[in-house]
Amino acid sequence: MKINQHIIKHTRTAILTSTVLLLQACSVGGQILKETDSVGNVSKDEVIVVGTIELTPKLGKDEQSLDPSGVIDFGYGEMNRNRAMIQFNNQPKVSDYKSVINPELGKTFFFTIPRDMKYMVEGSILMEFTRRGSTGQIHLPTWFKIDINQGEKAVYIGKIIYKRDDFNSITSLKLVDDYKNAARQFKKKFGNKYKLKKSLIRKI
Repeated sequence: MKINQHIIKHTRTAILTSTVLLLQACSVGGQILKETDSVGNVSKDEVIVVGTIELTPKLGKDEQSLDPSGVIDFGYGEMNRNRAMIQFNNQPKVSDYKSVINPELGKTFFFTIPRDMKYMVEGSILMEFTRRGSTGQIHLPTWFKIDINQGEKAVYIGKIIYKRDDFNSITSLKLVDDYKNAARQFKKKFGNKYKLKKSLIRKI
């Protein structure tokens, strides 16, 4: 009987912990917008945003701690490994229900977003994930606007390079126009049917 009670107690704890982690993941992520492999999957109300988020110095191999022992994290750790979380919105403000992309740092991304979500309003890199949830992150300044015109299937927003100090505070950011390289990758990925329009982000 004692053994059964012990098992039940730990099972309840595991379920409760898992549920908390799931809710935290949803509150942080909300809706994770998808990276796309086909322009044909993009509706008239959507657009592909192409760009790069880069952190310097780069993250070290074991710098992020995203594997809390003894809990089920529903893939939340891997969703954040060497990746940023960038929230988009149709207004220049942070939303409670977050529509985010999670691009891999240093690599060109191709995410589909709703066409009316022209604002990048919040960004972060998760550094530590424990039984208590997300306990450490790097805040990325992201108050930007993208010009998206009717009929455009894909827009290039630029390469955003964030420089950090020893305390993981962002000390500067730089926007680099790497359109030629991105356009080559876009053509290789999607073919010649659609053109990648340059539409570099603007600070707001």
